[in-house]
Amino acid sequence: MIGLLSAGGSPGVTTTALGLGSVWPTPVAVVDADPSGGDMLIGAGAGLLAPQGHLLELTLLARQSHLPRFLDQQLTTMPTGVPVLAGLGDPAQAGAVPWPALADGLRAVTHRDVIVDLGRWGIPHAASPVLRCCDVIVLVVRTNLRSLRRAERVLPLIRHDLDRHNPGHPGVDLLVVAESTAFSSADISRRLGVRALGELAHDPRTAAVFSEGATAGRHAERSPLVRSLAELASTAGLLGQHRRNMWSPAGPATGVPVRTPASEPYPTHDPASGLREMPRHLRRLTAVPPTVGHR
Repeated sequence: MIGLLSAGGSPGVTTTALGLGSVWPTPVAVVDADPSGGDMLIGAGAGLLAPQGHLLELTLLARQSHLPRFLDQQLTTMPTGVPVLAGLGDPAQAGAVPWPALADGLRAVTHRDVIVDLGRWGIPHAASPVLRCCDVIVLVVRTNLRSLRRAERVLPLIRHDLDRHNPGHPGVDLLVVAESTAFSSADISRRLGVRALGELAHDPRTAAVFSEGATAGRHAERSPLVRSLAELASTAGLLGQHRRNMWSPAGPATGVPVRTPASEPYPTHDPASGLREMPRHLRRLTAVPPTVGHR
């Protein structure tokens, strides 16, 4: 399970989640768990998609049975082909979400990988229990001073939360959106003391496909953004698989909490390690006719 979040300032978490889902090499579900209200269908769906279900409805159904049983029927397929669980219609609903139960249910999904948009950290009713269950936690930052300073304020809070509730969790990685040359990924990583999982190309035209429902260009799958998303999918997929094998929210199999050191190398393919190589192909972005109307 991959969790994406921000420190504020709209660095592109939702766009990244949808873009990552479009190139993910195995079956996936993108979950909009932003407590401030979901807008994936409004943006990427251009306001034309009728949700097949949503976050709060799924949690209500999950009270009757195992959450993974109901997940697929609640997913809405985006124009890019990405299956999405729509988020909350109103921030006031966030207090009604049983976040711990949702976290346990998403963690139990085995027929799909799960990418979660966690929104901004630190707002009321934040999806903290879901964050703690993620195999890979990715803080999205932009290469400007404001984004960097927000990250500096938020990272200690996330670390404290993980240390308190989930000692042994590997911690947070960075994803840098290279919108300027003010700071490099290496600069940001050194200053924050956090490893950069990857860097996304600044490509507003392709980003609009995921954020605004713009029509994908003829060769969108070859664009700088999609190529950098594919690299991120490969890295995050292998790292998530490695960490799930080594760690669980209840503690490692040995019963002894083990923190992954900051110098831990990203997992690479080794036939003896049992890690499977993640395919690196680029999925062609094709339009899917939207469902118009309301439930």
